[in-house]
Amino acid sequence: MLRDVERNHRSWLARGGETVELDGVTLCLGSTNATLVFPRPDADLKTAVQTAVERGVSEVGCWGLDPDERLGRRLLALGFQDGWQPHWMGIEPADRPEPADAAEESGECSTALPYGHDSAPADVARHFVARERGALVGHAVLHVEGETGGLYDMGVAPAARRRGHGTRLTLAVVAAAHEIGCTSVTLNATGEGEPLYRGVGFTSLGHGMTWWLFPRR
Repeated sequence: MLRDVERNHRSWLARGGETVELDGVTLCLGSTNATLVFPRPDADLKTAVQTAVERGVSEVGCWGLDPDERLGRRLLALGFQDGWQPHWMGIEPADRPEPADAAEESGECSTALPYGHDSAPADVARHFVARERGALVGHAVLHVEGETGGLYDMGVAPAARRRGHGTRLTLAVVAAAHEIGCTSVTLNATGEGEPLYRGVGFTSLGHGMTWWLFPRR
């Protein structure tokens, strides 16, 4: 299932920008940032970074499926610094029940929510929200690539946490992925979110690694 992580996350990071294929690495270019997506240890990192810097980006990130020491040394030599370790988790969505009080599917969203947007992203499969007395308090996104679904941007407002919203949002995404025909759902868990995801059946697929470069600094 780790390959499903790579497939879906690669597609997610490529959204809304230009993609440049170089030797051993995919470079995703946005207006202000760039991302090196799961490069091989022997990838042409120098050209990728040079291309990103020439575009004038203020941030270059690199995502690794695992904490590859060789890759890390090469990135540090180019001026990157160590980032956080994504915790990849996955589940097979078949027969996973949707809660009776399921989260609502909606195009509405808010930048006041963690990982929030002005509205639901147009280039994702499904978007779910949680409400309290009509007010938005949480949301989550399902992004589909092939037969794998990815749960992204799941966030609940701090004042509304520990009331089951995160569980309902997660189960709604898993149920929607099953309905679409996905054979797996993967995500990148924070330390705070990990117990929630384990509670609904996700299992650990291991830890990745990120590195970051800030050229304008």
